[in-house]
Amino acid sequence: MTQQYADLIIPVALAGTFTYLIPPSMRGKVRRGSLVTVPFGQSRSTTGLVVRLHESPPDGFTPREIVELFADEACIHERLTDFILWISDYYMAYPGEVMKAAIPSADDLPGRGSAKRRGSRKSAYEGEVIMPAQLSPVQEKVYERITGLYRDHDVVLFHGVTSSGKTELYIHLMQEQLARGRQVLYMLPEIALTTQIIERLKRHFGDGIGVFHSRLTPAARRDVWSSVQSGALLAVLGVRSSLFLPFTDLGLIIVDEEHDSSYKQYEPAPRYHARDAAMMLSRIHGGKTLLGSATPSLESYYNATAGRYGLAELMTRHGEVLMPEMIIADTRFPARKGKPPSHFSRRLLDAIAEALDNGEQVILFQNRRGFSPYLMCPDCGWVPGCTNCSVSYTYHKSLGRLVCHYCGKSVRLPSICPACGSETLTTKGFGTERIEEEIRLLFPSATVSRMDQDTTRKRSASASILSDFAAGKTDILIGTQMISKGLDFERLTVVGILDADNMMHFPDFRAFERSFQLMEQVSGRAGRRTRRGRVIIQTADPNHIILRQVLKHDYKTMCSTQLEERSLFGYPPFTKIIRIFIRHRDPDELNISSARLAGMLRRHLGSHVLGPEFPAVRQVQKWYIKTIMIKIGSTLSPARVKEVIRKAVEDELRMPRAGLLRIHADVDPQ
Repeated sequence: MTQQYADLIIPVALAGTFTYLIPPSMRGKVRRGSLVTVPFGQSRSTTGLVVRLHESPPDGFTPREIVELFADEACIHERLTDFILWISDYYMAYPGEVMKAAIPSADDLPGRGSAKRRGSRKSAYEGEVIMPAQLSPVQEKVYERITGLYRDHDVVLFHGVTSSGKTELYIHLMQEQLARGRQVLYMLPEIALTTQIIERLKRHFGDGIGVFHSRLTPAARRDVWSSVQSGALLAVLGVRSSLFLPFTDLGLIIVDEEHDSSYKQYEPAPRYHARDAAMMLSRIHGGKTLLGSATPSLESYYNATAGRYGLAELMTRHGEVLMPEMIIADTRFPARKGKPPSHFSRRLLDAIAEALDNGEQVILFQNRRGFSPYLMCPDCGWVPGCTNCSVSYTYHKSLGRLVCHYCGKSVRLPSICPACGSETLTTKGFGTERIEEEIRLLFPSATVSRMDQDTTRKRSASASILSDFAAGKTDILIGTQMISKGLDFERLTVVGILDADNMMHFPDFRAFERSFQLMEQVSGRAGRRTRRGRVIIQTADPNHIILRQVLKHDYKTMCSTQLEERSLFGYPPFTKIIRIFIRHRDPDELNISSARLAGMLRRHLGSHVLGPEFPAVRQVQKWYIKTIMIKIGSTLSPARVKEVIRKAVEDELRMPRAGLLRIHADVDPQ
């Protein structure tokens, strides 16, 4: 009898697949997508994913046998297997890294461990007729346009201004797919956003929709995984990791707030972009993708206007509510008049006071957490910095400590300057913690809450903060970008953007685009019902081009001017970028390796290779970092470039050196 072999992905950071012998007892049972237990290494066993069956014995070694075949209900659909392999290839990740991110551990799978004892729950949607709210005439036209565009396009970009009723359109599109018995994935960039949206969706779909994100309990994640795999759950609301759920027939993926950088996975690998990966997953299933945003990414808008995606637009707010009034508060004037510095302009303080007098609510946006970004000695200029990373410590007053936001190290507040002995250290800049303290002093009768990474560490913290604000229990909410998009509060009329300059002058080619998006998104939270909202933007650069465009809500002009600059300097969407990160604990070894790697790449790719150079933060967790950027224009094949990179990286890693070298590629970095 001819022997059969299976090529497996093993959840380790190694290239390629591993070949095992299928024992006679498992012939005809093992298939592509099966999960198996196999021996690996010297003494341990591990879970493997079957990606190929064949009868060709491997050269040079005798393969070991598969030990155990998981039950049929633990098998992975071929479409998820295809998706895992695509993620690995496109984003230059090891297949095992993708498998580890995509598939739960063995005991968490159906047919294994505790999962054996669970039954699938029945979808509340099955057999029921549920009536979303009737669309307005304007919304109805957009709905018809979207469905019409799907006849010729797999992807449609839905550009709708804030509070235009995008979610209601999403519900109608979901209803259409669910009525056909197909599955739907509704994606959001932030866990915090799922709280409001899931309550709204459950009113329409009951228990037929589930939620999936990293803050669920392990049991809850297992339940969603099993219910999606069995087909009991037809609709899921989730963040980027929900792409790896075992869908069997996805009809539609909605990527809401598609512009948001939180869709990009940075660490650990695979470093994928969930928006772009969603389009591929939908294509694998023969489904459609809807990208929705009030401020689309330049890449998506360019693809839509170029005809690669369909484009539907809704440029008026639901119920003809006016867009918020935009007001610039010039922060230079108090300094000119010799007044003490303040984090709040007179215009913002007056607007807050008026809103509180009227029983209305306020959001204050500052995209820095902590009390102060750094401390400084006023006598010699010494700034305390992290010994693991090349960044200054952030002062957290509530902790009484200095904290590194890169490695998490914290130290006590120094009593004297170690450089000059001065007993006076001053805070510089301001974060959300400081804003909260000062607002409580200025408005002692107001109920104030803060929403940032520090206050939302507990599993239910985000939901609690937002539900209190929605219920009117909180008057003023202070937060970072997690409060800037997708939230809908009836009594919110005033938004204060406290430091526009910090966003606009960030050293990155996407800084202007992202500044516009953040300011427009957080502005869109104001005045979504009957009373027109007001947005006060504090800046020392009131004539900045981006502010001029934000004041007019002029997305299209922003888009055209930024695309013109991107074209001139060769940035996305006119090129694709791969950034290579090289890490070593010894800066001299790093310099040698990065220069040699860049030289190997230049021999094949020429002037498309830029660097190596130190990034803005050159050391993180005691690892020194250099980067090489490769711009892939129309004259280069992305597949060929990736082959060159893989070969050059393999060659460099084989070179003799002192200490450990780490190299990884980031495709389409954000």
